[in-house]
Amino acid sequence: MAEAECPECASPISIAANTEVGEILSCPDCGTRLEVRSVTPPKLEKAPGVEEDWGE
Repeated sequence: MAEAECPECASPISIAANTEVGEILSCPDCGTRLEVRSVTPPKLEKAPGVEEDWGE
């Protein structure tokens, strides 16, 4: 298990060995949705928000 830091609140977040790039996690402290950008070394970024389609 690896550990990364939340980019919003700097809390440590455990990342399981079977986690894949692109997975969405939530910070247990601040609740921010985070996207796994790298597994080795572990790196998290704030997940993109869901955009509206407006029927296009």
